[in-house]
Formats: sequence, structure tokens, C-alpha cells
Amino acid sequence: MAPLLALLLLLLLKGATAQDITPKPEFVLGKEVPNITLVTHEGKRVTLKEIAGGHPLLLSFIYTKCTSACPMIVSGIKEAVSRLSKPYRVLLVDFDERDTVQDLKKFVKRREIYAGNWVVALAKGEDLKRLTRAVDFRFFYDKDTDMFAHPNVLVILSPDLKISGYMMGVRYDPRKLSLLVEKARLGEVSLNPIKGILLKCFRYDPVTGTYVIDWSFVAMIIGGLIPILGMAYFLFLRDLIAKLRGVA
Repeated sequence: MAPLLALLLLLLLKGATAQDITPKPEFVLGKEVPNITLVTHEGKRVTLKEIAGGHPLLLSFIYTKCTSACPMIVSGIKEAVSRLSKPYRVLLVDFDERDTVQDLKKFVKRREIYAGNWVVALAKGEDLKRLTRAVDFRFFYDKDTDMFAHPNVLVILSPDLKISGYMMGVRYDPRKLSLLVEKARLGEVSLNPIKGILLKCFRYDPVTGTYVIDWSFVAMIIGGLIPILGMAYFLFLRDLIAKLRGVA
């Protein structure tokens, strides 16, 4: 049992420490996102809960100077939500801290974001760090191109800001999105219990930007397994081993 657990931990660690910026939803599903404060394209300061307004929140990240993926993300969301019947809110968070409210206004106009349940907002400083860490969104700036490398992702949050689901890419299946929105509305998250326990063996390291083994949790798990395995041995395995030896 212990060797199997160790092997699974090593396999998870290999995937967790890979040097890429692809979000790992399994590490954050079910966790609550901090209720940070943002500044909208109208210059208003609002919190995440105020934006959600008691509805599922579809969260994605953009920056106004992006000419490739970000416009496609906006178009993809527009197309997918046009078929949603349940109430929802859409939030596009600008992660380029050089951007201003005026930049957001131009972006909204250029991308024709006029629906009342859409919000485009700036997150800066510690608020931006807390949000991106919470949803495992990582990005880096390329000086040569003056652009950002970032994953294309749509995060579905429940009305109380718990991470309910993820959709990768720039196009989103309306049927799948509808199911995720309904699941978020009900506060449900699909995560295998065994996998959930194993994933708790890791914690986020803000210094390295990766996930590392939480040895205190691992020690607690192993400490709990030892007496259980000992009890199983004395109650069942000892007699079974004795019988097998007798047969041999």
C-alpha cells in the first residue's frame, strides 16, 4: 500500500512540476477563489461576488494589446453563451498591469461587448496574484515581441466563487458549457475522491510557481495507514498467511 502511494505521488509530482503554463484544474477544483476587488471598464471598483450577483461566473483572462488568442476567446465565449438559458455572468480579467481603464473601454468597443451581464475589468498587484494563483493561471512577458504567453482557458465559478469547471482553448462546446454552468449553479464539482486525496498531498509554492509535496499531509496519511494496515494484518492476513504456509 505504502509503495503504491509513493509511486502515485511521484507520478503526480512529475506532472505538477512540469515547466509549462498549462492550468492544472485537478489541483484547484472545488477551492474558493478570493473575493478580490477589480476596476471595470467604466472605472467602477467592484468585487468578484458583486460581479457574479448570485449567478455562475464565467471567468477568462485577456489583455487589450493581444491580437491573436484574446479576440478569439471573446468570440468563442459569445458564441457559446448565446445558447445558454440559465442565468450567468461573464468576467474578462485584464492581467496586463500596464493597461488602463481607457484601454479597457477601447477593447470593449472594438470587440463589441455590449451585453449587460458581461464585465471587463482590471486586476492589479496583490489582487491579480491572488486570483491567478487561485485558478492556476500562469503567464509570462516576452520582451522581444512585447506580448504575453498565456493559456486560453474559461473557468466556471459557482455563485459563492468556488471553482466548478474548466474549458480549454478558444472555442467552447455550448452543451458542455451549459452542463458546467448548471453544475456551478448547484455548487457541484466532479473530482474522484481517491484523486482528491492524492492531490491534497501537494501545495502551491508561490516562489517557484509550481506544486510541491506537502510532506506534513503525506506524513499524516501514512501515519493513519500504519495502524489500519497493522489491524488488517492481525485480523485477517496473519491467519491467511499461516494457512498458505500450511498448504505449501
